[in-house]
Amino acid sequence: MQLQLSQRPQTTVITLLVAGALATGLAGMSSPAAHASGALHYQRGYSVQNGWLCYGWANGAYHCTQRWHRSGGQLISDNPSWVPNGGGSTSVGTSSKTATHSTTTFTTGFHSAPSGISQWASPGRGSYTEPFGTYQGYSWGWCTSGAAMMAHDYVGGLGNAASWTRHAAARGMAVGSSPRAGATVVFQPGVQGASGEGHVAHVVSVYSNGWFLIAETAFWWNGGGFGRVSYRYAHAGSGVSFIY
Repeated sequence: MQLQLSQRPQTTVITLLVAGALATGLAGMSSPAAHASGALHYQRGYSVQNGWLCYGWANGAYHCTQRWHRSGGQLISDNPSWVPNGGGSTSVGTSSKTATHSTTTFTTGFHSAPSGISQWASPGRGSYTEPFGTYQGYSWGWCTSGAAMMAHDYVGGLGNAASWTRHAAARGMAVGSSPRAGATVVFQPGVQGASGEGHVAHVVSVYSNGWFLIAETAFWWNGGGFGRVSYRYAHAGSGVSFIY
């Protein structure tokens, strides 16, 4: 279960997302989740509130999840595409750099690629239903809405997936050909399984040899599909670009 909330002057707007269904008007609900959400409030950065792990962005939005654990004294989200892991909690190796995507900063270590990594190797992560809603103008269920949901910045109005990098660059957004955790990856039509309109996804982890792990919506593999968020390995190369 996960929560998306936003803090605004003099009011707090709370949206409860349960198994992909959108529920509003929590005051009239009596479920344990609704009761728990009443104890949650905006804090910048990470916080643990009433058993929920929350992350608050500078714009007042905050995501909370009950899927998390502690490891080595650090708070680890088991739902990183919703509540991101930052501060190097998943980084290994000696070469690292920081990538900033909107107000979320990810410290990206360059991992050794997992054993047996390939285009269609299982990443060992399950899929889940995309929280219902419209994200930055993109209709629920498609790859564009999933990427916008996970980007945490304004990527609305960029058109079909294949045009995102070009339109983002025209707006002055940083783009490039190297993967970074927290970036949005753009696949041109036919590249690594993309449709004729291209494909967009969210970069979760980056490895040392051009491979990276993505979270994506509307890709029919590994439990994914329309309205489903799933995980897959991808690699940098021709027809692949990134919005930072």
